Amino acid sequence: MRKQLTVGSLIPGRSDVQMSSPAPVPVHASLKKAELNTTRPQSEQKLVQVKQRSQTMPVRYTPSETLLQAAITQEQPIAYKCQQGHCGKCSVQIVAGASLLDTPSGQEKAKLGEKLTTGYRLACQSTFRSSIPT
Repeated sequence: MRKQLTVGSLIPGRSDVQMSSPAPVPVHASLKKAELNTTRPQSEQKLVQVKQRSQTMPVRYTPSETLLQAAITQEQPIAYKCQQGHCGKCSVQIVAGASLLDTPSGQEKAKLGEKLTTGYRLACQSTFRSSIPT
């Protein structure tokens, strides 16, 4: 059994502590899919451009995932909180690529109302289409 590191065990000169390498971190399946898409030329990648707090960011098309899930997997700095469509913190304006998303959910209609007509969506509720025509 290996000894746990503590503040006291880090005192210089103490060598009775054995250090082990950290456990491997599992790679999320959707991250693998996102990495596969990076091999495609930029012109072939299907992207949704979203704007939040005056920052525009691309989110690659990931079938059947929410816009928020895809953005998090792709390490985009999208703000969110409840992930259930109640708080509205993940509200984004779709700048380009709206055709890659399913129609707004009832939760989005209730929360955003008229803002839907100006391109706003809830990232946690906006789902990418399961397939798109090529």
